[in-house]
Order: sequence, then C-alpha cells, then structure tokens
Amino acid sequence: MEEEWVSEEKVVERSLPYGIKPVPVYYICAYCGKLVTSEDLAKMPSLMCPNCGQRIFVKSRAPPQTGFIRRVKAV
Repeated sequence: MEEEWVSEEKVVERSLPYGIKPVPVYYICAYCGKLVTSEDLAKMPSLMCPNCGQRIFVKSRAPPQTGFIRRVKAV
C-alpha cells in the first residue's frame, strides 16, 4: 500500500486560557478619522491609512462602562 502525503495548511487559532477570545484592536487615523483594524494595517506594505495615506494613528479606547457592576462573593 502506498500512502499519499498531502500537504495541508492547518489554520491554528490563537487560544487564550480560560476560554478568553482575542479582541480585535482598532486604530483611528489622526487626519481623516477612519477606523482601521490591526489586521487591515498588517495587509498594507507599510503603516499607512488606506483612506488618506497618512502614517499617524491613535489607538482607540474602550467606551466607558455605563452600568452597575454587581459584587459577587468568591467561592
């Protein structure tokens, strides 16, 4: 019997402990204000805004929490 070796690329997802999923990182162009993901910037040959071509980005922040955080006793 002959075995056939097939080269298949397996996509390995980044796994973090405790079932935490990776969160996409967003950047905002300082000139035109376009929201760009870090994956989109990695596709570009250099770090440039796909809309205006400038190279100055600001990392976007998470919105402030609007709600009450309930305290729970530890087990």
